Amino acid sequence: MKRHSTLIKLSQEHHHTLALCLRILRQPENNYREEITAHFVDLETHFRVEETQFAPLWTILNRTDLQTRFEQEHAQLRRLFQAAQFDSAQWNTTFATLLRDHARFEERELFPALQEKVLPVE
Repeated sequence: MKRHSTLIKLSQEHHHTLALCLRILRQPENNYREEITAHFVDLETHFRVEETQFAPLWTILNRTDLQTRFEQEHAQLRRLFQAAQFDSAQWNTTFATLLRDHARFEERELFPALQEKVLPVE
């Protein structure tokens, strides 16, 4: 499905996120402090844009399951980052797995639902 113009930049950012997650998951025992910290600055901006952009759309979409997962995962990723343990393979795996799965959820479930039911046809 072709991405709606309002979602293209977000999808491109997901690509960068997925590449980082792949690097981390290949060698979770490494310390990724610099990469994760730099990426999280952009990720926090990404989260705020999505939260602001999607806030008025939730009632129209009428999918509390998607909204709940979206909000819970953003909160969980923020908590994980605040309690970062960059030298821990377990923390790196948990963080990268959740971040990867969240980006995939948005691409495969949330964005198509928004495009189908809420965003105007282009």
